[in-house]
Amino acid sequence: MNQEFADIYENLQLTISQNIAFEGSEDDLCIEDASFIMNVLNQIEIEQGYVLGLYPHGYSLGTIESNYENYYTMPYIHKKNATKYFSPELKTTQPPKKTWLQRLHLAKCEPWKKEYYSSEEYSPDMLIPELLIDVLAKSVPSPLEYVRLNREEEAIWEVFLLDKLKHFLPTFNHGNYIRKNLICVPSDIDRLPNYVKDYIAYCCRSHDVEKIFPKIEFSKDEIMVKCCYFNQQEGLIMWKTSYRWIDMGGGTGKVESLLLPFGCEDVLVPVKEIIRY
Repeated sequence: MNQEFADIYENLQLTISQNIAFEGSEDDLCIEDASFIMNVLNQIEIEQGYVLGLYPHGYSLGTIESNYENYYTMPYIHKKNATKYFSPELKTTQPPKKTWLQRLHLAKCEPWKKEYYSSEEYSPDMLIPELLIDVLAKSVPSPLEYVRLNREEEAIWEVFLLDKLKHFLPTFNHGNYIRKNLICVPSDIDRLPNYVKDYIAYCCRSHDVEKIFPKIEFSKDEIMVKCCYFNQQEGLIMWKTSYRWIDMGGGTGKVESLLLPFGCEDVLVPVKEIIRY
């Protein structure tokens, strides 16, 4: 088990519940200064002059003209004295001209779907004051780009939680599918369904229970974080995240996420009953 990580994770959950009040689906869950989160993650620092903010992120299954709903709460970085708003105009691309035969084929087999894009990208001198749809949210960089830390285990746990923050912040409607309950200490196992406990009991008999709890693996310039979570739509999952360490000098550095060649999630116990939202 990893009590140190469990304490950080518990404190993060507590401060989120104490500082973010929400009921139902709120499209205006915007917090310009979420320093209360960074106060918990005190082994990592945001670059001087910048601050962590939160914004609602939504999308629609329909067209761009349909109503968007808030599904997630997302972190972002902006300058402390930011005054401009990020609300660029969306534009539509024009479909290429086609012959009558091509149009007939598309109408039958492959109806053309509109594609939308923004002519402006997010920059940290901007605030996000309202719900941001998925087309625009793609240009908002990860907070990791602005974070500095020491190459120590406690700091890595904290940067991992910041990187995965959307899974622990308020979610709404179908956004609830991404919520993850991390398994850090034996007491977390008590809250799992019996069929998952049976698997963990088997791991205990096989002297393999340690793979259930979080751990960090260091190499020369790469850091691997492994932990398990339970999700009511997926089951018990082994979650792997790899970071590249970038030395900034003076004993500090930053990390950037790496794509794992064989995926980042292994299903240890598939869910038996899917909860639909």
